[in-house]
Amino acid sequence: MVLRRSLGTMFAALLAMASMPALAADAPQARPGSPLSAWPCFQDVRLSEKSNRSDSPWVDFVLLPDVFDKARVDLADLRLYQGSREIPYALRVRREENRRDAIRANIFNRAQGPEGSTELSLDLGPESFEHNEVQVEMPSEEFRRRAVLEGSDNAQQWRELREENLIRFHSDSGLSQDVSLKYPPSRFRHLRLRVYQDPLVDKEPPAVDSAAVYRTVHVPGEMLTLPGALGPRELTRANGSPASAWIIGLGGESVPVEEIAVEVADKDFVRDYQIEVGGPEGSQERFRHHSTGVWRRRAGEEQKPMKAAFPEVQAARVRLVVLDHGNQPLEIRSASFSAPARQVVFASPERPGGDYRLYYGNRDAQAPLYDFARNLSDVLVPPPARASLGERQANPVYLPKPLPLTERWPWLIYMVLGSVSAVLGAVIVGVARRAIAVHDAQEAAAADCLPADEANGS
Repeated sequence: MVLRRSLGTMFAALLAMASMPALAADAPQARPGSPLSAWPCFQDVRLSEKSNRSDSPWVDFVLLPDVFDKARVDLADLRLYQGSREIPYALRVRREENRRDAIRANIFNRAQGPEGSTELSLDLGPESFEHNEVQVEMPSEEFRRRAVLEGSDNAQQWRELREENLIRFHSDSGLSQDVSLKYPPSRFRHLRLRVYQDPLVDKEPPAVDSAAVYRTVHVPGEMLTLPGALGPRELTRANGSPASAWIIGLGGESVPVEEIAVEVADKDFVRDYQIEVGGPEGSQERFRHHSTGVWRRRAGEEQKPMKAAFPEVQAARVRLVVLDHGNQPLEIRSASFSAPARQVVFASPERPGGDYRLYYGNRDAQAPLYDFARNLSDVLVPPPARASLGERQANPVYLPKPLPLTERWPWLIYMVLGSVSAVLGAVIVGVARRAIAVHDAQEAAAADCLPADEANGS
């Protein structure tokens, strides 16, 4: 019983110590008047005079490596404040792309229209989503049919949006078709489509299976290009061949990069290269292979930077390995790196000025879900006024999480374990002594039971 009680007390103490950090972790968050006490870093957002005078309803700025160095990889811990007021924002990756989003539409009023046409209407609902394309599905194999698309807010007064021929035909190269009506961006709730007969193939009003509404938009991109810290050339081997390697620092721990550009002094060469990515200097993370390519420059060509494009990756350093194959090593003078800009957009201040700050570094922060970001258009016209970020600073109200007791007082765990060992040792000694006593008593009792001649050893 003594052993059980002692061990139970010791293990209860250990479990209590293990649970204490979880109870204390929220203490900094609860400090009155310091909602940002869990964010260790911030940077001032500097609105220029041009930003204050801009007619754009938005302001934006671009994140730089000093943010990536301390923020979470997914950037979900960014918080924008004006004084003590949290400012909603939208975080965008400025990669150039064409987006085509389907808009839900209900078809109604199927009927025969004028001049033997087929007519149907679509209701896009009250949400007033922007749209600019209708794709028509028809079962016929080949046709050339005139189509007219109209829009309305009340399904009574209609305005023409587009008139165009819908075409489908087969050729030696395969099926060719254009069955979409593209028109300027619109927010009409109702659309009315009329498809007229092809006089060569149609004897009846054409059959229209369905019509789908889309929002198709070209989203322009913005590449952020920064100088890289080019290290000295290193001798190495790659694919069994002599090679040269250069390490390019990106200025942070998790910096996005999808292209490097190097200035090569040589005028004529063809070289295979490899791209490797790795962690910050001094870390245990080794460089890992990411992509390969070939650089070629002929004599007399313009000496433009040699570029290596690859799938975007977040890294602290890039290692460029160039296979020499017995040739003289290339003379690389400088390096830069690029990736789509990470853009933060927020509403322009109602009055000029304003003390804006961007906070980051809270690993436990939940990703914000602002209405502002969800309602913002893909293309902003006019473009936002560009602001800039100041130097990274330590948050004066930051309160780090309390360390577990085992880290604050590392000797405590050894004291507890030593006490447990002492108790176990004492118990074992007591049990051993008791076992010896029992053994001696059993031998004495057995000797008393022997005949006299056996007891005397005769």
